[in-house]
Amino acid sequence: MTLSTWLTARFTNIQTSLGWSDFSVIVEDALALYGVATEAEATDTDKLYAVARLALWRQAETDVSLDMDFAADGRSYKRSQMHDMILKNLAQAKMEATPYLSVLQIGVTTITIRDPYDYDLDRDEAGNF
Repeated sequence: MTLSTWLTARFTNIQTSLGWSDFSVIVEDALALYGVATEAEATDTDKLYAVARLALWRQAETDVSLDMDFAADGRSYKRSQMHDMILKNLAQAKMEATPYLSVLQIGVTTITIRDPYDYDLDRDEAGNF
């Protein structure tokens, strides 16, 4: 099964709601997140599907980010509800894709804690008199 077929089987309602003609952009982004040029190189299907879900929800968030709530003819349309739902799904997709992404970093820094009661009025913040 191709990634596009997998996406179509699971996310047709998103495709329809957002007016996407196909999932080609999602497939391209998923392969880039996976770190391969072709689907044939993507041998770990769990990883492929996780990064595809992440790519899908990222694109969905981009597509609705400028949508506004509006009212017309006595009816109100709350596009912000769709955006909120997409953000929740995006957060879940990020969490599920994180183990597969190579962008994780751990940083180490030095923190100096200054005693707030040890203050000399004759000295400025840089320690100069």
